[in-house]
Amino acid sequence: MKGILLDMEGVIRDSKNAFHHAYEKALEAVGLKLNSYPAATWKLRGFAELNHQDTFLKALYAIVKNGEDVTRILWKKYPVEYVKELMKNTPISKEEMEKMQETYTKTLTNPTIFRRIPPVRAGKKGAKLLKDSGYTLGIVTNAKREYNKIWMQDREVIDMFETVITSEDASQPKPSPEMILKACKKLGLRPSETYYLGDSEADIMAAKAAGCIPIGIMSGSTERATLKKLGAKEVYRSVTEFALKFKR
Repeated sequence: MKGILLDMEGVIRDSKNAFHHAYEKALEAVGLKLNSYPAATWKLRGFAELNHQDTFLKALYAIVKNGEDVTRILWKKYPVEYVKELMKNTPISKEEMEKMQETYTKTLTNPTIFRRIPPVRAGKKGAKLLKDSGYTLGIVTNAKREYNKIWMQDREVIDMFETVITSEDASQPKPSPEMILKACKKLGLRPSETYYLGDSEADIMAAKAAGCIPIGIMSGSTERATLKKLGAKEVYRSVTEFALKFKR
């Protein structure tokens, strides 16, 4: 193993509560009220087909517009298929979507909210252990570039990583392998010698498609069994647990 790539949300950045607050505000902007909890929206967002920001905003719009509840949907046998059917039957106008996107981004980047988003303590500590052990580290995230840069500087983690690849650096977000392959190329790493640590379905699928070694991290987003079924070689409770195993 020469290099390690990591997802950001739920692995390095504890964004569950901030994301939920931004979802609430985005829906309020179009006259809707989200009656759910952060743990539920975080888990629903963990499904690969709903993982991208715009897709998830459309999903929440359809759910709330139909008087549904995220927690009850998660109890269903096929929650993703149910949500996709709601989305199909509940179109959102261009104006409403733009208003939701704008409000979501404005809320997340509000300095008062932004600076309250903590790092995952075991994620930050684990990344430092790996860096100090001489591994080349990189971030691959579906989040926006500027949002990542400001937060990473503010939380003093930016120097741990040799590169940060975001959704703006690729034509397709995860679960496409495009961003991971770009990170490997930029760092001069062979995918087959590179571990990728992520907490969601999209992370494991993208890592496997890129030819990397997929490692699951538990954040409450995706079940351990699901991560393993999708191809995770191992599943750890945190980056620190992984780092202690591979510390040189």
